[in-house]
Order: sequence, then C-alpha cells, then structure tokens
Amino acid sequence: MHLAAQSVRDSIRLQPAPYAIGLQLGSTGLGIQFAKKLRPDARLVGRVGVSYFAYDGVFRVKAGEGKLNITPDLVMGIALASVKWHPFKRNQLFVTGGVGYTWRPDVKANVIAEGKVKFGGIEIAEENMGVVNASLKWNSVLGYAGFGYGRSTPIRRLGFAVELGAYYLGSPKVDLQYTGFLETTTIDEQIPVIQQNLKSYRFLPSLQFLLTYGLFRRK
Repeated sequence: MHLAAQSVRDSIRLQPAPYAIGLQLGSTGLGIQFAKKLRPDARLVGRVGVSYFAYDGVFRVKAGEGKLNITPDLVMGIALASVKWHPFKRNQLFVTGGVGYTWRPDVKANVIAEGKVKFGGIEIAEENMGVVNASLKWNSVLGYAGFGYGRSTPIRRLGFAVELGAYYLGSPKVDLQYTGFLETTTIDEQIPVIQQNLKSYRFLPSLQFLLTYGLFRRK
C-alpha cells in the first residue's frame, strides 16, 4: 500500500502544473505571461500575456558639413491571447497561434538639422531646413503564429521555453508632416509611391525566451 501511494504521489509530481506565470524577454521587449493547461496532459495550453518595449534615443547622421538629428518615438506594447499545441506526447516541441492588440501601432520619427546640411549637391542652412515629422502606422489588431520548444506549465517548479514567431500587422500607412525646405518640393506626390514600396512590411518577427513558474500544483 505504501509503495502504491508513493507511486501515485510521484505520478502527480511528474504532471505539468495546472497554471503557471512566466517572465518573457525578447525582440518585443519585457513581458509577463499567464498560462493554463486545457488538457490533463498539458498538450493544449491557453495563454494570455503582455510585453512592452520603448526607445527614443537620438541618431545623428552626417550630411555635408552638418548633421541630421533623428529622434524616433518607438513604443511597442502588445497584449496577446494564444493557444499552444504540443503535437508529440513526449516532446516539448509546440506550435502556437493567437490574436494580439497593440495600443501604439505606429513608429514615429522627428528630423531636424544641425548646421549646414547637403543633399545631392544642394546645401541647406539649418534655419531653412525646417522640421520633418514622419510616421508609419499599422493595424491595432494583430494575428500571430509561431513554434518553439518548452512548456508554459512546467513539470517542475521552474521551466524554460524559447519561441520564434511573427505578428501579422497589415500594410503600413505613411504620414509626413514638414516645414521649411521640403515645402518647395513635390514630396507629397511621392508618398503613395513610398507607401506602395513599404507594402511588404506586414510582419513583425518575434523571438522570445520564457522562464515559467508552476502554480497550484497538487502535493
């Protein structure tokens, strides 16, 4: 009886935790994830999570005697609900798909001149260059698909997983606001051409590393 009871306890101990919380780090920033197994063997797992990344450092590009100061406004915040499926019973390989939402579906940049700049043989004084504000905007609702290795609900207290996937963003829309020198050009006529050339930028690759902690495990 004692051996049978011990065997049952060991079997329970080797089952994936029913729930887990995870910390993720990757190309879309730092995030947190909550997972729940949808089958007793944890081959099907539901997940919800959120990740965040921001950057606003200044890039300085030499242009003749002067420089262009480019200040990006990049905020990447994504909430994702997804389902993972382990097709092989004794293998941690998985495929996953889901739907995401981003509250900042755009990339913005501000461009100003520092000193006398030069474009294609034309020199422009700093005071004549003006200011350029450009942005690319995608859809707020995103599709997601990926694959990886590891469990979202670990067998032991801690687990590790790696995941490679991509978000589908739709085609970007271009917006360009400017003052100064560009007001004398026909750049507005080129915006549809620029938008067409950027049409293929519909996907955002994602590489994530996940550390998980099992919750509510039976003892």
